Amino acid sequence: MTIIDTSSNIGAVAPPPLAAGSMVASLKDISKTYYMGALSVEVLHGVSLDFYSGDYISIMGPSGCGKSTLMNILGCLDQPTSGKYFLGSEDTSEMEDDELSTIRGARLGFIFQSYNLIQQLDVLENIEMPLFYQGYTEAESHEIAMGLAARVGLEDRVDHKPFELSGGQQQRVAIARALAVDPLIILADEPTGNLDSKSGAEILNLFDELHTQGKTLLMVTHSDELAERSKREIKLMDGRVESDE
Repeated sequence: MTIIDTSSNIGAVAPPPLAAGSMVASLKDISKTYYMGALSVEVLHGVSLDFYSGDYISIMGPSGCGKSTLMNILGCLDQPTSGKYFLGSEDTSEMEDDELSTIRGARLGFIFQSYNLIQQLDVLENIEMPLFYQGYTEAESHEIAMGLAARVGLEDRVDHKPFELSGGQQQRVAIARALAVDPLIILADEPTGNLDSKSGAEILNLFDELHTQGKTLLMVTHSDELAERSKREIKLMDGRVESDE
């Protein structure tokens, strides 16, 4: 399956395109501590990483090493206890919840292991959802969503509900939805974890094509195959960066 680049400049909320190699995100001495009564657990310890436009990155490490916490901070779903996180040129570290929600919706695309599609909506409506929250008109949302459905090979399934699709097809809907606002970074959490080997390979091929088209992909995974397909592999151990290569 070949992805056709049907990206559009419709709407005014998407960030301007960046040159390949431009910095899109930067973590500076990030620490994260969770407090449970009198008990405190430090999950991340002074993590510093830079991410660039066009990066294709896998984040790996054993359970409990801090991968999910790091992804939540990168996705503006959580904030560090100390340190700075810049998304584009904006320091998100001390933003209020509504500011985080705004920047999350405009700058980030999410792909989850369990797809997180809205079961009552059809394929097209699921893809349109981020555009609705960003203020696109119905006509603009429809045009973008139809282009993205074709881009992931689902133009003939746009009126189907998620339960009528295979796991691989549902994940393609999730990928199209993640692309809807032309985000700075696509964040994927174990994107092939619920798929059989054939469907997983199709999703990996799709990621390869997105990378070729200049998209910035950052994935948490236990899959050695996915990590080998990425161009940069970050390994965490006990809340610290063990390697970055």
